Amino acid sequence: MTYDPVRAGARPGPGRITPLEVQVAGRSRTLRPGESLVIGRDEASDLQVLGPRVSREHLLVRSTPDGWQLVDRSRNGSFAGGRPFREMAVTGPVTVRLGDAQAGPELRVATLPVRPARAPGAAGAPAHDRTVTVPAAERSSAQGRLSAVHQLSSTADLPRAGAGPMPRVRIGRAEDNDVVVADLLVSRHHAELVRRPDGGWDIVDLGSPNGTFVDGARVRRAPVTPTSVVGIGHALFHLEGSHGESVALVEHVDTGDIGFRADGLTVRVGEKTLLSRVGFSLGQRSLLAVVGPSGAGKSTLLRALTGFRPADEGVVEYAGRDLYAEYDELRQRIGLVPQDDILHPQLTVRRALGYAARLRFPTDVSAADRDRRIDEVIGELGLTGQADQRIDSLSGGQRKRTSVALELLTRPSLLFLDEPTSGLDPGLDKSVMHTLRDLADDGRTVVVVTHNVTHLDVCDRLLLLAPGAPGEGGGVAYFGPPREALQYFGVTDFADLFLLLDRQHDIDWAERFRRSPQWARYIGADALRPAGRAATVPVEAPRQQPVLTQFAVLCRRYLAVVLADRQYTIFMAALPLLLAVLTHALPGDTGLSQAAQARGTPGSPNSLLLVFVVGAALMGSAAAIRELVKEREIYRRERAIGLSRGAYLASKLMVLIVITGVQSVLLGVLGMLGRPAPDEPVLLGSGTAEIVVALAGVAVASMALGLAVSAAITNADRGMPLLVLLAMLQFILSSALLQIGRSPVLAQLSWLVPARWGFALGASTIGIPSGPGLPTPYRENDPLWDHDAVTWLLDLGALVGLTVLFAVLTSLLLRRVEPIRGGRRR
Repeated sequence: MTYDPVRAGARPGPGRITPLEVQVAGRSRTLRPGESLVIGRDEASDLQVLGPRVSREHLLVRSTPDGWQLVDRSRNGSFAGGRPFREMAVTGPVTVRLGDAQAGPELRVATLPVRPARAPGAAGAPAHDRTVTVPAAERSSAQGRLSAVHQLSSTADLPRAGAGPMPRVRIGRAEDNDVVVADLLVSRHHAELVRRPDGGWDIVDLGSPNGTFVDGARVRRAPVTPTSVVGIGHALFHLEGSHGESVALVEHVDTGDIGFRADGLTVRVGEKTLLSRVGFSLGQRSLLAVVGPSGAGKSTLLRALTGFRPADEGVVEYAGRDLYAEYDELRQRIGLVPQDDILHPQLTVRRALGYAARLRFPTDVSAADRDRRIDEVIGELGLTGQADQRIDSLSGGQRKRTSVALELLTRPSLLFLDEPTSGLDPGLDKSVMHTLRDLADDGRTVVVVTHNVTHLDVCDRLLLLAPGAPGEGGGVAYFGPPREALQYFGVTDFADLFLLLDRQHDIDWAERFRRSPQWARYIGADALRPAGRAATVPVEAPRQQPVLTQFAVLCRRYLAVVLADRQYTIFMAALPLLLAVLTHALPGDTGLSQAAQARGTPGSPNSLLLVFVVGAALMGSAAAIRELVKEREIYRRERAIGLSRGAYLASKLMVLIVITGVQSVLLGVLGMLGRPAPDEPVLLGSGTAEIVVALAGVAVASMALGLAVSAAITNADRGMPLLVLLAMLQFILSSALLQIGRSPVLAQLSWLVPARWGFALGASTIGIPSGPGLPTPYRENDPLWDHDAVTWLLDLGALVGLTVLFAVLTSLLLRRVEPIRGGRRR
């Protein structure tokens, strides 16, 4: 039995709800207000009933603020008085047959009188009749099934002062713990419950990546009172007992059977309202479709419900808990599949899920455990045959199921999907929707935003958003069973419904729905209470692994993506070779030797150095200019679950530094092959080595500039035109063609151009002269070209400084695209 807050946190109805007795096949169960019962053929059901026409999960008995309700979830139907029903309020004794109106198993339901509560230990009160209200117990049962009761030491067991250590109860995933939690989000040794000398208990986190929580707040050490709920992974613990008697640690496990509720959600951007007073409630194992015309606020609502962009007003409740205020703990129970794929298409399904699992699970989870969980989700989504295929070779439906598989790794209770059927043919559309139906039936609440209305019949609820009056934002035009929506609007199909909403702008559809019987039936009067303002402040998502661990995983993944992308790899390998060939096409045999030029040998070291520098700048920018924008959705999703921005950016820089560094060596060595090197090296003892260092410095700084551009643009296709623009800027502002030292604008702009410092670094090594008496464009003295070690190091330091500057700029630009996290001010 689990708690099912259909409207979690709603005020009770007019009458007091009494306990309910359910009898079937000679067995009976008594439900208290707030509890629910799943009846079906499956062994995992709360009450198993066998029969040829009984479904795996046939009937749900649940508590609502207005009383008890029976909800049919079967294929063959449930019957009361010989008539089928989908939802039925229990107002008195009722007999229901499952699967067949005449011969199906018979179920009897009746309310019971309220039994007066007795004080603990009152005379004549048997232990099983004590009805002490324990807030922690109610909150735990609201979020999960009772899993175990662990007996703790009593006050009499406490050691005398100085006689020995205080009792400790260790909690974790490993078998050597006192309390074993079989959850991959839990560390091997996660936390300890420590007895205090006064008889109370403290919970102590043992450095776990995913944290230990007391009443939704992440703690290192905190007292645990009888009203406290401790969250560790999907497990919830509370204490029962007092100082004078034995104390038990009661464990519940969040299996996904939870209620979900939104009330009064309003989202504004500046003076514009995008969403206005949206509210609804969902019971456990529900599938909700969110539809509406363009501009109605569907994507805005999805971000508000998931906590990615919290609403400015209103509340979102997960089993009665404030999602925004307790997002740190609840974030692992929310899965989000955006419209764009959140996996690297160059990798195979299994390999992509493997990297995702390394980022989501604690570092002490073994490879075997990760692989076992990956195999489970691959099997659950029907991808076993495609596990070793590249993602970019899958069909649209298979790719979407792969994205869903990634989110299912951590067993979320809530799964949100944005346009999962976009671009799919009708057959794949149907397949995806039925997959979502199965996921909901397996014990999750699933919310899908969609434009396709063909298969809404598989959903339990339909939320229709309609644009509001100017300045009002989108609102709820309908919420309820999909089959009743067309009748409510008086149309025959959903195409006519959308035309109706589009043409009749003078109707306030949200207000019309609030005055309807459907609103009273499916949302209820509790939505009328004023919505609190969800004043939010940015909250950093806690990291699940150390930064260095994330950095190592991200480096391996990025390198695997690069190597798997054959076209990219071939291009990056061929580019320095082609540029080296181009340098050999230049006329002359001076190479980079000023002495050879002075002897009258044809050629110009200045021109060759310019080609080298601009080529290196092109290589660096080309390597990076699309790397961030093309995986923006992946970054946003991983950032929301605790990815370090620094680790992500550092992994990009590290891999690209290696790539551009190798390219620079190839360009410098092959370009200088058979040519005279600089005459007198400044610092390293080899002129060729100093030129290679200069090319590497230009390539790395240009790569960092490319990353900044990639973080700034919103479309990968815009990268190529900008690459050409950057190459031209580097060419012109390198100072090899124009003396720009006295130009008030170009001189300052050139300080931010890697080619300017790279050419100066090479000129310092070569000893290119500048000053009066020399031909244009070298008549003005350029102190950055001086042939000495101090100038050479200054130029090199400038390239390092530019690289750091562009990396910091990239970090700031990445911050703009991250999800807005929020916590309620207290």
